[in-house]
Amino acid sequence: MLSLDLSTLKEAVLAVAVGLMMGLERERSGFERSQEGHEEPYHRRESDQAAALHGSLGARTFALLTLLGWISVKVGGENPAMPIAVMALAALMIGLFYYETSSADRGLTTEIAALSAPLLGMLLTRDALLAVAVAVIVTLLLLSKPWIRAWVPKLQREDLTASIQLLIVFAILLPLLPSRALDPWGVLSPRKVGWMVALIAAVDFMGYALNRVLGSRRGAALTGLVGGLISSTVVTVTMSRQAREDATLKGPGQVAVMLACAVMGLRVSMLAGVVGGAALAKPLLLPMGAMVLVLLGASYWIYRGARSAAVAGRAGDMPVRNPFHLKRAMAWGLALAAVLLASAAARAWFGDRGLLIAAGVSGLADVDPITLAVSSQVREVGLPAVTAVLAIILAIGANTFSKACFAWVSGGRAFGKRLSAVLGASLAAALLVAWFQR
Repeated sequence: MLSLDLSTLKEAVLAVAVGLMMGLERERSGFERSQEGHEEPYHRRESDQAAALHGSLGARTFALLTLLGWISVKVGGENPAMPIAVMALAALMIGLFYYETSSADRGLTTEIAALSAPLLGMLLTRDALLAVAVAVIVTLLLLSKPWIRAWVPKLQREDLTASIQLLIVFAILLPLLPSRALDPWGVLSPRKVGWMVALIAAVDFMGYALNRVLGSRRGAALTGLVGGLISSTVVTVTMSRQAREDATLKGPGQVAVMLACAVMGLRVSMLAGVVGGAALAKPLLLPMGAMVLVLLGASYWIYRGARSAAVAGRAGDMPVRNPFHLKRAMAWGLALAAVLLASAAARAWFGDRGLLIAAGVSGLADVDPITLAVSSQVREVGLPAVTAVLAIILAIGANTFSKACFAWVSGGRAFGKRLSAVLGASLAAALLVAWFQR
């Protein structure tokens, strides 16, 4: 029986509110379509009759549908006959409505959303929080039409291909990889390597997607912030070359490199925290924070000295191609496996000193593999967090040295001198903080 109490009334009001939220969006969308091309706000032509009828599936209809779904469960109880009958009736009515009002250029979005309304009302009786969350997601999808239409023409085939490849790696390949270690030190398993490669690829792809959506011509700051997610080394090489070709780009180019290195520090902290847990994240936070603060402060000081925003905008032409490719992912896997084995063997043979040597050598190329390697050892084989922090900072130092070399060789003395000083100061700040918190 349907008993009338405060909790029941709250559920009923929530069912109506959920329907109103979705219905108001649909009513607003239908009204906007009916007014397109007219100077008078409430004028409708006969050709807009379908759009006006389409808007009739609005706030009240959606609210009644969710309420009807909620009532069907409350009245039917454990018997599924009532909810099934209500869904069948709602589907029939919505189908007839679509048949009567359909036109050649009209989709099924509103009707499908209307079909979800009674289902959400039914879900409210089981899990109100989940029902509200799903309703919000549905409403956001309904609201996203203008953004999707503006973004879809910018999509390329390789964007979709890379997205599918990334999903395949996470959803299909990773679960199939064996988790048993293959080396004498117990640090290398196919699943671990695959998971770390997928994590790096996901971070790279996120940076690429941001660059595609926001554009790469928004100035040096955007180039550094977004390019740092993809590769701070790529930003360094690109900006160094542009600064050599055009002296007015020296300041903006240095800003881009510094911001990219700051983002690299944040990325390293994120990877270490995800893999190594709080035991590594806490002692790494202050050194990385000191490094990032020095880089941000220097970049702000140089940015203020830029001649004009137009000059800074010219520094945003870094060509970024899709970073996710299966061949590149396989190469990452081999490199990561080698770094894992080298770091584990160095620690087994020479102790913590050998691990620091391995970190310095591998950091010349990239900091992510050694970061992931030492982070996994903190969690799995008990590597001291202090040693792991020093190894990561040493790898960043080696990587900073390689960036400074690129800046001097590709950008010339004027570009490389100040950049090297700032990068060195940021590294010194990280080392100093790490030394005092031992």
